[in-house]
Amino acid sequence: MFSAKNINQLEQRIRSPLGHTLPSLLDEACRLRPNAAAFNQSIEAGWRSLSNSAFQAKTEALALGLLDLGLERGDRVALLIRSDVNFAIADMSCLLAGLVDVPIDLTQTLENIVFVLQHSEAKAFIVANLEVLQQVLPYLDQAPNLEHIILVEAPANPVTHLHKIYSLDHIRAAGQAQHSASQVDDLRTALSPHDLATLVYVPGTDGQLLGVMLTHENLSGNALAAFASLSRLQWGMQEIALSFLPLTHVFARCLIYGHIYYGHTIYFSNPNRVLKHLKEVKPTIFASVPLLLEKIYSKTLEQSSNLPSKRSRLAFALALWLAKRYKLGYSTWGIYALLLKIADRFVWSPWRSLFGNRLKYLLCGGAALKPELANVFAAAGVEIFQGYGLTQASAVVCCNRDRANRAGTVGRLIEGVEVAIAPDHEILVRGAYVTPGYYKKPAATEAAIDERGWLHTGDLGALTKDGFLQVTGLKKALFKLSTGKYIAPQPIEARLENSPLVKQAIVVGADQKFCGALIVPDFEALRKLKLGLPEETLLKHPCVLSLYQAIVDEANCHQPYWASVKRCRLLSSNESINRQEIASVLAKDISLLYTGDRTTPQDSSGFDLQEIECPVIPTKACPTFAQSLNLSILN
Repeated sequence: MFSAKNINQLEQRIRSPLGHTLPSLLDEACRLRPNAAAFNQSIEAGWRSLSNSAFQAKTEALALGLLDLGLERGDRVALLIRSDVNFAIADMSCLLAGLVDVPIDLTQTLENIVFVLQHSEAKAFIVANLEVLQQVLPYLDQAPNLEHIILVEAPANPVTHLHKIYSLDHIRAAGQAQHSASQVDDLRTALSPHDLATLVYVPGTDGQLLGVMLTHENLSGNALAAFASLSRLQWGMQEIALSFLPLTHVFARCLIYGHIYYGHTIYFSNPNRVLKHLKEVKPTIFASVPLLLEKIYSKTLEQSSNLPSKRSRLAFALALWLAKRYKLGYSTWGIYALLLKIADRFVWSPWRSLFGNRLKYLLCGGAALKPELANVFAAAGVEIFQGYGLTQASAVVCCNRDRANRAGTVGRLIEGVEVAIAPDHEILVRGAYVTPGYYKKPAATEAAIDERGWLHTGDLGALTKDGFLQVTGLKKALFKLSTGKYIAPQPIEARLENSPLVKQAIVVGADQKFCGALIVPDFEALRKLKLGLPEETLLKHPCVLSLYQAIVDEANCHQPYWASVKRCRLLSSNESINRQEIASVLAKDISLLYTGDRTTPQDSSGFDLQEIECPVIPTKACPTFAQSLNLSILN
């Protein structure tokens, strides 16, 4: 039970989100909100639980063990591991030791992994397992500062042919052997809220990765301010969170810090098992990206068409018709309200069971959610709270909340954030959660943050009269997929345009689940191939489509698999198209890229493939170094 004094202290802390180090959030939770099953990891036998005090003990031992290797405050430690409880332990251990951790997405290309190790000057490298390490190992001589490699899952037999390899358990045991309260207290005392906590690498417009510097206060303040905006959120074991988003991204990571501080129960899942775990865990708070919600919506529509009776199919169609006319955040009344209640009882109740029937907060970030989905889900009794943020602002800038939730907006500002709309409609952000800058990139920092402290986001937007932010477009070349992944289109466009057969290439995919490319062919170069095809059928012929597919496949080299172009469409226009005009001028072509299941949306049927001999253009094989890791070993 909490005393009145403790409750007042807690409320005071929430009113003051600044001034915290990240380990202090865990310390306070262990002292005031002990939770015997705070951290839960999925294993073959079910769930393995860890109390927050046991989690704290593991982080203290590992922190001491890392320092025992000879690492010093401020040294960088790269993490190439799963987004699970081990990530949370490794992260918090680095933070407690005064080390700067550098999370690397397991889906990155080998060349980007090596670049991050080089640029961050990482001295230690924590890797998921030996199989992952073996893929990276041939290139580690390109990271001259690297001294120590630590395996989370170490093989049973020692690895005698590799040097500098340790198991995470070994490092933790070494730290535990010298553990004392005074040593750990010294670590806590040495920490400052203004210390650098992490480097998070994001793509620049040219595709080169930039290391976003974030301090303890950037992240802790953002997490506390964001959680304080959720007025129905309870302390301790009353809230259950299911985490499946990559902890290499600050959105998911800040949520974990907030859950730790509040003493919540956290279950770690993954994209392959999240739907199963939703039903099993029955979370009260769940964060997603739009893609998962789109999949659930599509799956529900598909299942409705297979309902056993005409009456049930009609009932679902009527319920969906009602839901599409629902307006999130506005009251309903009269016949419409009555019909919604009937639809809820007979149609939407089974849908809610997909989420476990206990959801209090379904948070959505990382990319834009279609307003239609927000309204339909809300009509079905699953209210989505969409927010907006970016790595350079420590995750959250604004979010929708209780009694202030509007579809088509990303909500109101959280405490400690200022937003201004520039004359050209760019969204500017200022406050305590904005990055100090890009690591070893002063010019990029100056370009992003002006002399008055405003972070130029590259997103276009507007503020409504009642303070809701709307994101209306993009000023920057970068865009996000519905998975939350950032895409830098210019490098792949440049590689496509290196082909003599391509006059212009435009990579698209904002808020879609994959990248597509609109290609204006160089018609003179095409004619030189002497295909003998009439102009009206040239761009639909299988031979021509195969030529351009080969060009796309070659250009996809150096892209992580999720950033590669999955479909292309050939345009007949000879006019160059300005990037700002893409959405309006090419709306129909973009739509066709994302309909159907064909590799190329254009219809290539009805051609006699014997009429001409298809030319073959020479292409280069993509080297392993330029490809993503093989992650089948983690499944």
